[in-house]
Amino acid sequence: MSLIRLEGAAKGFNDRQLFSDVSFELGEGERVGLVGRNGAGKSSLLRILAGVDPPDEGALTVKRGVRVGFLEQEPHLDPAAPAREIVRGGIAGREETLADIARVHAALETAEGEAMERQLARLEALERDLEARGGHDVEHRIEATLDALDVLDPGALCGTMSGGESRRVALARLLVARPDVLLLDEPTNHLDAFVTDWLEDWFLETRAPLVLVTHDRYLLERVVDRIVEVDAGTTFEYEGGYSDFLEARALRLEAEAKAEAGRLALLRRETAWIRRGPPARTTKSKARIQRYDNLVAAAPEVAPEDLDVLIPPGPRLGARVVELEGVSKRYGDRTLFADLDLELEPGMRLGVIGPNGAGKSTLMRVISGELEPDSGTRSAGETVRFMGIDQGRTALDLEQSVATNVAGKQDIVRVGRTDVRVESFLAKFGFDARMRQNPVKTLSGGERARVMLAKLLLEGGNLVLLDEPTNDLDLSTLRALEEALMVFPGAAVVVTHDRWFLDRVATHVLYLDGRGGAQLHHGDVSALIARIAAEREETRLAETREKRRGAAAAAAAAEAAPEAPKKRRLSPWEERELAELEEAIASDEARIEEIDARLGSPELYAPGADPKEPARLQADREAAQTALDARYERWTELADG
Repeated sequence: MSLIRLEGAAKGFNDRQLFSDVSFELGEGERVGLVGRNGAGKSSLLRILAGVDPPDEGALTVKRGVRVGFLEQEPHLDPAAPAREIVRGGIAGREETLADIARVHAALETAEGEAMERQLARLEALERDLEARGGHDVEHRIEATLDALDVLDPGALCGTMSGGESRRVALARLLVARPDVLLLDEPTNHLDAFVTDWLEDWFLETRAPLVLVTHDRYLLERVVDRIVEVDAGTTFEYEGGYSDFLEARALRLEAEAKAEAGRLALLRRETAWIRRGPPARTTKSKARIQRYDNLVAAAPEVAPEDLDVLIPPGPRLGARVVELEGVSKRYGDRTLFADLDLELEPGMRLGVIGPNGAGKSTLMRVISGELEPDSGTRSAGETVRFMGIDQGRTALDLEQSVATNVAGKQDIVRVGRTDVRVESFLAKFGFDARMRQNPVKTLSGGERARVMLAKLLLEGGNLVLLDEPTNDLDLSTLRALEEALMVFPGAAVVVTHDRWFLDRVATHVLYLDGRGGAQLHHGDVSALIARIAAEREETRLAETREKRRGAAAAAAAAEAAPEAPKKRRLSPWEERELAELEEAIASDEARIEEIDARLGSPELYAPGADPKEPARLQADREAAQTALDARYERWTELADG
């Protein structure tokens, strides 16, 4: 049964038609990825599905009673409200439901016979409604979700937060509310690799129907079961995840190329026939002339080609690149990294990951020499020439045009050893004649990223520094940048949360833990995440064991103490919740024991075993432990009266 159905939709923006005659359907349990080039209309289509924007043509139908949750790219939050209140406020109708439950409990004290039966039936319905709105333990869910999404200060006002922090608060509000359908526009933007890994597990565990616009290829691979591509004003559907999409899309493009080759061959023959002298024209078949007109009209819309990026080599890079010895950097009383030793070598592609605020961008500025360390030394080889993209795209003049930002007043640019006309150069980045003259401030985030990429190719350095280069880039541009970096003869340092990007590109990964520590890892990001998750889980287990020992000691002391005052009597729904909690605690503990047994099994690490399974199990264990801790806390509240 359809939860959301869109039929015959069309949408234009300014003087440009984004798509037309598009139909889409989301069924029970379906999870759909929405992909396409920057500017193809993905976000516009998602806003139509969310009911935020109407289509120019077509109709949207949402199943009655279905609650749709929508995450915008730039959410609008009350700047005067604390993050925690914003998240709690996302559970619409919960306070009203709790008030109704209290009224029913009051009525039950005097009800008898049929009246009591009606009130009990009403109470059961209200309890189901409350469960759909977060249940009785919503405060624990709010705190756990804020913590998992790395919202460091839930009491901070939203008006004081960065754009990334605001997005995480908006995402927490949506996840806590648990709507029937999730519509998400770039949900992993500004999330580090560990938080994104947690979010993937959340999607897999809840099995909530969803539509998401994302360029996160691991998310597309693990979570969605269908991909819809917006291309050339229409949509194409593919079953499966990202790998299936790549294969099926390649087959589609190959078939389209063959069909177009056949159309052009026939058109050439018909053109030759139609051009035969005027005397012959009077005897020509009207049907054949109509076929010629149809062949001409059937020309497909010319789509921009996939980028073919080649970072031109700069000066020859010597054996000595950049070396940090005992480097530390602090802000106020907070240490970002301490006693860091790092040596960049020719051909090295270093990925830098860590939680938000861990100092990744600061480290980039120390490497480039833009920022002095508080202690330690930084040295660079004489042949090193830096080039790069910063996270804020600050090298762009928003008031100037695309062409001026990239080439100044020049008509010719030099790419490596080749002179290229500016219009031809910018066309490779998807900028047509109209867009080349547009001010940069009118561009989307992805289009600005492509402008920065074009500027990068003209700089000609041998050490590339890229701070969040993958934000807002579409899939084809991401692949082009990956391939360019993999054949670049110099060295590169890349700060990004894109795990797929780093797994393809990075030869080494540096992890900043946000507490002053750093680890240099040889291998892919997925293995690093699994190892650090295991270390975190061990720390969590040690803390839990310590808490339990403290609780046992407190219980023993309480038994020896004089009799405590009589506990408050629990209401019927609290007694039922207490019983349900005891069952859930037993189930969680059994689940954790089962996972521990699997993690300790040699077969999990044997040759041929799925290398990602340990990370998935660690994530499952962490989620089960979080749920268990929350239930223990709530059980204590109820048991103590």
